[in-house]
Amino acid sequence: MHPRRTLGIPGLVALAFFCVAGGAYGLEDAVGSGGPMLALLAILIVPWLWSFPTALMTAELSAAMPEDGGYVVWVERAFGRLWGFQEGWLSWLSAFADNALYPVMFVDYLAYLRGDMAPMERWLIGFVLISVTTWLNIHGTRLVGISSVIFTFLVLAPFAAMVIIGGPHIEPASWLTTTANVDWALLLSTILWNTNGWDNAGCCAGEVENPSRTYPRAMAAAVLLVMVAYLLPVAVGVGVDSNWGDWTEGYFPKVAAKIGGEWLGTWLTVAGLVSAVGLFNALLCTSSRVPYAMAVRHTLPVPLARLHPRYGTPWVAILVNSAGVAALIPFSFQELVQLDMFLYALSLVLEFGALVWLRLKEPEMTRPYRIPFGTAGVIAMSLPPVTLCVISMAAANNPTKAVSIAGICLGLIAYRLRPRQERNAVPVLK
Repeated sequence: MHPRRTLGIPGLVALAFFCVAGGAYGLEDAVGSGGPMLALLAILIVPWLWSFPTALMTAELSAAMPEDGGYVVWVERAFGRLWGFQEGWLSWLSAFADNALYPVMFVDYLAYLRGDMAPMERWLIGFVLISVTTWLNIHGTRLVGISSVIFTFLVLAPFAAMVIIGGPHIEPASWLTTTANVDWALLLSTILWNTNGWDNAGCCAGEVENPSRTYPRAMAAAVLLVMVAYLLPVAVGVGVDSNWGDWTEGYFPKVAAKIGGEWLGTWLTVAGLVSAVGLFNALLCTSSRVPYAMAVRHTLPVPLARLHPRYGTPWVAILVNSAGVAALIPFSFQELVQLDMFLYALSLVLEFGALVWLRLKEPEMTRPYRIPFGTAGVIAMSLPPVTLCVISMAAANNPTKAVSIAGICLGLIAYRLRPRQERNAVPVLK
């Protein structure tokens, strides 16, 4: 039994939008850590060095290898089973941290409406969100795509209202301001985190209709949508609210209230709740395909490869991912972002390595979409994101590095301790 191809261009655009952005929520720390000028420059420049190359890589490799698992499939084909496992393991660990951000974000925005909540109440609310989204995911990728399209419109509407109302009141001089003490590590990790995740859209390639046509068009549209959704709200927000030290995660509703009144702040907060649901919905869909693909290849326990008899979704992998996320809800937003970015940067280096190596190793591979300018163009395009990955890892704090290295070592041990029959087994599915 194979997953069903039910995801078209609109659904994939919306899914990619929520894999990466889900609105400008989460960008506030970039302003607080560096000031308007550095935040706006980063939003303008980083996508061309980071987002666009990753989106092009995803389009080429997903169209060439339209299988669930995405980067696990790419890296294994390029470098073999061990590195395919490492790619999957790093991405899976990163996904736990990344996915846990959105129940945390949901509860943070709900607190703006309700006031502070006890830790147990926060966890229970997050657990309800996880349960509802898990139900959506088990019921099929088509339902995830449709819900993501609806969530996209609901999230962008209040930001559009904020931009329209606040535009006439901007003080452009504020765009040239920086903070006295720039926190480069937080600035970089925030911007990279808010512009990463394009490769996640490749994880469900086995469920995309006509992937050779759908991926290039959907990824190009999603990159432009994310850039606009980030640049305009931040440009208007910092042009109206100059309290840079107050710009931390969850601050956009206060900016909106200052621009349009309490009703706009409340609307943006409610949209923040929708955004958190949409982000978790999309990323649970893509991240659950990672352990599924690894189980298909016998590098994780085979039960994770089970598909739902009615909906054709990897329901066991979805439940395992949801349980791991529920356990991480008590952690802070900033802790999860830095851990996520360190692990993601390592896995992304492997993905770009696979892109380049497959061009050299298998030049005759069927590639319905090819990144232009040949292998030299691919290498040149890969250098900026790989460099940013290395800088991001070097800038991480020591606890983040320690936890990440421990996770990597655990993965190596788990790979070596697999039963002999699993080491030599052929994939469950073709």
